[in-house]
Amino acid sequence: MRPQTSLKTLRRRTELHDADGQLLADVVDDEVSVLEGRRIVARFRELEVEVRGDLDPSVLDVIVDRFRQAGAGAPEPTPKYVRALGPRSSPPEVQIPQLASGAMAGDVVRRAIAASVVRLIQHDPVVRLDADPEGVHQARVATRRLRSDLLTFRPLLDQAWAAPLRNELGWLAKSLGEVRDGDVLLDRMRRRAGQFPEPSSRGAARVLAALEESRDKAYAELLATLRDERYVALLDRLVAAANAPALLLEADLPAPAILPDLVSRPWESLARRVKKLGDSPTDAELHDIRIRTKRVRYAAEAIAPLVGRQARAFARAAAALQEELGDLNDAVVAELWLQSWARGSRSMPGVFAAGELAGLERASAGQHRSRWRNAWKELSSPKLRSWM
Repeated sequence: MRPQTSLKTLRRRTELHDADGQLLADVVDDEVSVLEGRRIVARFRELEVEVRGDLDPSVLDVIVDRFRQAGAGAPEPTPKYVRALGPRSSPPEVQIPQLASGAMAGDVVRRAIAASVVRLIQHDPVVRLDADPEGVHQARVATRRLRSDLLTFRPLLDQAWAAPLRNELGWLAKSLGEVRDGDVLLDRMRRRAGQFPEPSSRGAARVLAALEESRDKAYAELLATLRDERYVALLDRLVAAANAPALLLEADLPAPAILPDLVSRPWESLARRVKKLGDSPTDAELHDIRIRTKRVRYAAEAIAPLVGRQARAFARAAAALQEELGDLNDAVVAELWLQSWARGSRSMPGVFAAGELAGLERASAGQHRSRWRNAWKELSSPKLRSWM
């Protein structure tokens, strides 16, 4: 086997700031040259807007519209290397279908499943190489989104087909989740430990070593999962599901007539659960709210290509609440892990450092616990749900 082609990328990054100088977004403009030897045989450009901080959804829509007016095309999900190979690359087993204005409900289901299957397949090699934590992250997102979509679109799917598939995705998600949780915890502790003075840093190194050992063990188990015939069989089932999900007759109804109701159901369930919360909800209750919010977000994103800007704005508000509650959960999990490790450690410098780190996580959890209701207020605004 020999290299088929090579790529050279010229990246230009432009920062977008508001009137007060706060960074809102980065605009990344990649000019890609496809080379055969020293000869340039093709060129293409990719433009991406990376949101930073709290960017108003309406501002993001304006930015995207301006780029479209200037000639930017629709999003291109195909990786750079596949575009470079062109006809030499094999046609993908799964393609993400475009949705026309007269799409049926089943078309939306098929597109949602295909998008997540493509995401999982694309990040499979990144996970196996263990070169970038984002690989595990994106693979986990793909499995979670698939499980959520199979639940949201349940009235449109044959449950004898969908339920076993969802269970198998849960098996994979568990292995991915253990590694991802380790990556998140390790990243948090590294950032915090990097600010410690010298005496405390030696103890923090003991904590980090224990975290790395735990994460590596979880990754070894994940790698065994990916080499298992059960995983190969799951991929085959997912490819088949992306191309031909087992739809019921209701899926032949026009999408606008049936899909908004499939989003409103998880939304109403979420709203009822939030209403029942007391003034001081427990960490477990808020974790449940986060899971429900994620399902609502995924459902809105699945039908956004048809509904348009209103559904995207609603999904972004749900993502903001999910992120706030996610940061809270990360802090709670980190504090619990540190306390558990300290109880079993014989290293006094390590125990002392773990106590300091736990205190920082406790303070962080308190900050997020005091802010999540503001994010909920934004999401529960009636103007965001006029399309349901």
